[in-house]
Amino acid sequence: TPPTRPYKPSFVLNSALGLLAGALFGFVFVVMREHADRSIQAPGEAALSLGLPELGVIPSLDAERSRFFAHYQKGKVSRGVELKKIEGFRQIELVTSQRNLSVLADCFRATVTSILYAGENGDRPRVIVLTSANPGEGKTTVASNLALAFAEIGRSVLLIDGDLRKGRLHEIFQVSNAWGFSDLLGGKELPQGREKVFGGTGYQRLYLLPAGSPAPSISSLLYSPRTSEFLNHMREEFHTVIIDTPPMLQIPDARVLGKVADAVVLVVRSAETTRDEASAAAQRLTEDGTRVLGTILNEWDPRKTSRSGYASGYRYYHYEANRG
Repeated sequence: TPPTRPYKPSFVLNSALGLLAGALFGFVFVVMREHADRSIQAPGEAALSLGLPELGVIPSLDAERSRFFAHYQKGKVSRGVELKKIEGFRQIELVTSQRNLSVLADCFRATVTSILYAGENGDRPRVIVLTSANPGEGKTTVASNLALAFAEIGRSVLLIDGDLRKGRLHEIFQVSNAWGFSDLLGGKELPQGREKVFGGTGYQRLYLLPAGSPAPSISSLLYSPRTSEFLNHMREEFHTVIIDTPPMLQIPDARVLGKVADAVVLVVRSAETTRDEASAAAQRLTEDGTRVLGTILNEWDPRKTSRSGYASGYRYYHYEANRG
């Protein structure tokens, strides 16, 4: 008797096998991609990998304009007007002051709160070194905005450019670099008056000590007893001292300054810094006996990470249109 239906192919069997194979290959692809990409991408990953507190999360400028932060400002603004408004401030390094009612500014303020509450029994760190594992992770941007945020709450702040090789804080705040940190450590004669020693930044309660003149031997300057003596004196003069330093995996400056400072903060760039690099940086600081206060995740873009729930909280807040 001829069969009433085809013997092959079996639609049910082939569909089941295709579904099973698709699920298996999809699982293998996700696992391989997860292991291949070792970068720290989303909030919480650095704390999980390094065992250090996450002091703050700073979104990227492009992410601030995305839908994840759309409700932070009231009303809809056309893309052209929005871009014009964002281009109105000079540099991202000064966003806390120039766009004080913005997501970025409030993220830096939240990071300041974490630093203020990081002290044990009220003994919060006063001299803080900022560093990262690699170049280009946003240390200078974070350092200048944290200094502005500290100054906003009535703290006298000294921002020191500890990158004696490629310092650029004097360019950001538009002050002279004729005399600075390297000159001070080298024992050169001090200019008279605080306003000449620490450049006026144009922001109330915020002072800047630029990198200064090029030095033939930077290591000898940092290892000098003048370094600890100067920072001890500044600890009494200012509420907060923030030192911007070079990346620590290639250059030892941050480790040397971290030993005479109160704490070190490690800046991690989302989707750039790998877990291994961040772990190596934290391990070296720990082995030096330096207190690592925590990490700051910089340039986070929730659109490029799978864990975007962190950003949903911003949707419930907004500023009035005429104030933003």
